[in-house]
Amino acid sequence: MALEPVQRVKKLKKSLAKELANDDADADRSLDLLKRLDEVPVNIKILTETLVGAVVSKFKSNSNAEIASTARALVKKWKQQAKQESKSTKSSSSSVETKTKTKTKTSISKKKLSNTAAAAATPTPTPTPAAPSEATDTSEWDHLPDFRKRMAVKFHEIFQTSESSLLETGLSTEALPPLCQSRATEVEDAINVHSKGVRTVYSTKIRSLIFNMKKNSNLREKVILGFTSVPALMRMTPAELATEEKSKERMETIQKTQDSMQLDWEQANEDKINEQCGITGELLKASLFTCGRCKSIKTTSTQKQTRSADEPMTVFVFCLNCGKRWKC
Repeated sequence: MALEPVQRVKKLKKSLAKELANDDADADRSLDLLKRLDEVPVNIKILTETLVGAVVSKFKSNSNAEIASTARALVKKWKQQAKQESKSTKSSSSSVETKTKTKTKTSISKKKLSNTAAAAATPTPTPTPAAPSEATDTSEWDHLPDFRKRMAVKFHEIFQTSESSLLETGLSTEALPPLCQSRATEVEDAINVHSKGVRTVYSTKIRSLIFNMKKNSNLREKVILGFTSVPALMRMTPAELATEEKSKERMETIQKTQDSMQLDWEQANEDKINEQCGITGELLKASLFTCGRCKSIKTTSTQKQTRSADEPMTVFVFCLNCGKRWKC
């Protein structure tokens, strides 16, 4: 009996994941699995449920050119298919909405014609304002303690900020909201497992992820789509969680610190130091000593300990212009 598309995709995904984990992976087997996956008819629902894109994307950087090109073509094909499904969903929804509006207008017109006299005689009751509906359905997290429930809701709100940009790429309006909700549940649960019941560890990890995922929209979208798995998110360092601009700024700061710690840094950067201090032209050859004979400032000096250790060192000066030597 043939397997359903979802089961086939899950089975092939599992095999591909094993190939990734195997250091001595067989290139021919990986290529065959990708080609078999390309033959399976998939839609946005299957891609969202199986998250197979996260595994296939890892083959895009494979050292084997044929495997890499096949993986890229497969991901591109799925993106185009998702975009087409989204467009068809929007068009069908628009036509249904238009028909509904037409029927509603016709019904309202008939009611107005038949009830004109009654409406004029009967005073219009003041409508009771409806209670504002919550933006997020929190029923999924009702079984959690209050502080964990609040964090799950917070992550869900952060993921919702990426919905508009993800919808523009062609994702379905029906699949994306529940996907954001399930990702929020996964992230909060992973943080709870990571903290092992220690509240301070839980709070620290929560603050770190909330801060960085608010700023880093690229990381946020990768987590939603499954290109960055939740376990991998838990292992990421602050530098990996930061935006590209922040990472670049950190690297420049580290490089400057390392340069300043080098013993020969002053010598290597002598030209820059002189330029910033305004030391140019003849001043580059000047020294602290002026020759008493020719009044030149082109002198060199050395220091030697000629007396006891508690006495200052003796400075020997040589004039580069006239050759006079003296000590001070």
